[in-house]
Amino acid sequence: MKKVLSAITLSAFVAFATGCSDFLEEENHSNVLQDFMGTPEGYSMALNSVYANIRSMYSAEEGIHGLMNPGTDEIKNNVTGSNRTRDLAVYDRANYNSNNEYPRKLWNDAYIQINTLNYMIENAGNVDVSTNVLTPEIRDQYLGEAKFLRAFNYFHLVEQFGDVTVTTTYNANPSTSADRHDMLKAYEEVIIPDLIDAKRLCKPSPQQDNLESGRASAAAARHLLARVYLTLAWAYDKNPSNPAYEGNTQTKYYDPTKAQEYYRLAYDEATQLIEEAPSLGLKLMDNYADLFDEAFDAPSLSNTEVLFVARMDWDDDNTYGGRSTLNHYFVNGYDAYLGERNLNDGRCYSWFNPTQYTYDTFNNRDKDTRYDATFQKVWYATKTQEGGQISYTIDGVEETFDWDYSVVGDTAIYYPGYYMSAEEIRAKTQNRSGNHYIIFTPDAYNGRAIFPTITKFLDKTRTMPNDNTDRSYNIFRLGETYLLAAEAAFKLGDNVNAAKYINVIRERARNKETCESGALDIQPNDVTLDYILEERTRELLAEHCRWADLARTGTLMERVKKYDDGLAKENILPERHWLRPIPQTQIDRVTTGTPYPQNPNW
Repeated sequence: MKKVLSAITLSAFVAFATGCSDFLEEENHSNVLQDFMGTPEGYSMALNSVYANIRSMYSAEEGIHGLMNPGTDEIKNNVTGSNRTRDLAVYDRANYNSNNEYPRKLWNDAYIQINTLNYMIENAGNVDVSTNVLTPEIRDQYLGEAKFLRAFNYFHLVEQFGDVTVTTTYNANPSTSADRHDMLKAYEEVIIPDLIDAKRLCKPSPQQDNLESGRASAAAARHLLARVYLTLAWAYDKNPSNPAYEGNTQTKYYDPTKAQEYYRLAYDEATQLIEEAPSLGLKLMDNYADLFDEAFDAPSLSNTEVLFVARMDWDDDNTYGGRSTLNHYFVNGYDAYLGERNLNDGRCYSWFNPTQYTYDTFNNRDKDTRYDATFQKVWYATKTQEGGQISYTIDGVEETFDWDYSVVGDTAIYYPGYYMSAEEIRAKTQNRSGNHYIIFTPDAYNGRAIFPTITKFLDKTRTMPNDNTDRSYNIFRLGETYLLAAEAAFKLGDNVNAAKYINVIRERARNKETCESGALDIQPNDVTLDYILEERTRELLAEHCRWADLARTGTLMERVKKYDDGLAKENILPERHWLRPIPQTQIDRVTTGTPYPQNPNW
């Protein structure tokens, strides 16, 4: 087998172990690196370096958030902005190409990690386990984590790129050749076997075993395996005669029998995890809002729902730690009206804001707490403001409203989230003595700076308003496991169980103070693919999975064209955008043998 290309795949570990940022020098460190990774201390540090790279995948501005959130039916890019995601988010036909930094970072990060993990898996039996530094039990746990992480990286690659280079052998030296393999090779030879091994080797769950938060567990492997089976089932279920799949290369796998087999595997994997969750110390958090409460963040294990975390503070001396700008992306331009930024309300990047579809999907807001737990509705004055006037169109008429803040701490901006007439707005704001606050209804949302902030990632513990966050990011959680089970059940024709698992999620979201148990329940005949995707929006908005959800279910083209209200719907092409472009750097490095293939029409 030819080795995966690139000097960078010598290993990220060199950079982490040496602290050198420009480690791609002529001197070959490979022998030293292998000798060190083969020691008990080096084996542990190699694994930690991969966890650090997972942090980078989720924390960097060019990280995975840009691949998963904008350019979908849920989230659009700031319509006038020039931020780093713009070309990718709107599928710009001229500027979104194989040089784009987002696919490139994922590709490079994944193969850096895979190479380190290949060494760990190949050499696990050769590491000294005769001392207290690395016992056989800890070595086996690390081996299980390494297999989980290798599957995790390969799954990201096939989700985004389709066919990829598959290698399970450590690459100590740069190569100028590389083969690109059918994605089934990645699934059948690495992803599925590795996750099955990880289920056996890893500790059952962080909560049950007091496992250091951020480490992989068998519970995380089981959740990912359910998602893997479901994704593979959908690949076998894409009928080439269906016009909705135009341009989708996965139609070549069409096999209804195999599709049903993998839907069953996905269902069994997800439901078994759900059934065993109590014995593993896992359960849904009582209140949806608690999921994003900083009091339940890692490294604490008090969040009983979280399955896998990208730790920003991986160790005490921050060797593998860092900070993220994730807390800025979904924050609106409130500072234009408060006159300053503040710690509670965040820094106003305004990169991403929801589509009208997303707001509409959060229905039953008097019963369902997820809208209020997801969006900020009130901002308070941090200083007095003389104010002025704001204008926006209501019922086809441009309306103007006065605003001023005379009392610090009083309401300054209010986003009710629903329509109000101009008369209602004036009556509500002008009845307040000495203070005319601003009301922005959905009529005012402008795709730039006026939209409700998504609060899931805000960090109120920062020192300064512009500081990045050190909050860890929850990659997998049990709430999604229920939705995976529901989707698999639906595809098996079992709407009774599909509704059952969806209703567990909806019952958790129920406003316990205003409505009775079961008030949000749905019936089996309510379950459709569209409904499942809508429920995923209500439950998982902005949680770095939407693009993959739409690509998996074959609804990317349909839903972007139907629901995007930015530029993506005009630019997305079925002959091109089902997959990401193979990075040009990868193609250029293959100078020996068969040229490295690009995805169709890139």
